[in-house]
Amino acid sequence: MTIHAVDLGIVSADATLVDFYQEVLDATLLDARPLPMGTIHRLSVGPVTLKIMVPVERPTPDEAAEAFWHRAGIRYFTLWVDDLDDLSARWAARGGVVTMAPFELRPGVRTAVLTDPDGNTMEAMQQD
Repeated sequence: MTIHAVDLGIVSADATLVDFYQEVLDATLLDARPLPMGTIHRLSVGPVTLKIMVPVERPTPDEAAEAFWHRAGIRYFTLWVDDLDDLSARWAARGGVVTMAPFELRPGVRTAVLTDPDGNTMEAMQQD
C-alpha cells in the first residue's frame, strides 16, 4: 500500500475559519465543494490540503480543555515552518491565540502552540 497524500479536516460553524487560514498560512483556496451535508473548502498549504467543512446544521461545540493533551483523540496538528516568529505574530494579529510562545524545545528545534479562533490547536515547529 502507498499513501499518496494526507488531508487534514476541520469542522467549523461558518467560513470565517477559511479566511483565517488563508491569511495566516498564506494558503491557496483550491475550491469549495458543496455537498448535501455542508460545504468543504479546500486550501493548499505547502504539501498539505487543509479542508474546512461548514455543515448545513451548526455543529455542537467541543468541550474546552485547559491544554490539548488533557483530552484523548486527535487534538492537534503540526506544521513545520521556516519562520516561527512571523507565523506566531500573524496568528495573533488575525485573531488566533499564541498559547505557548516560540521557545527552544531541543537544540536546533523551536516550537510554538497556537490556537485558532475556533479553538483548534496547531503546533508549529522550526528546525534551524
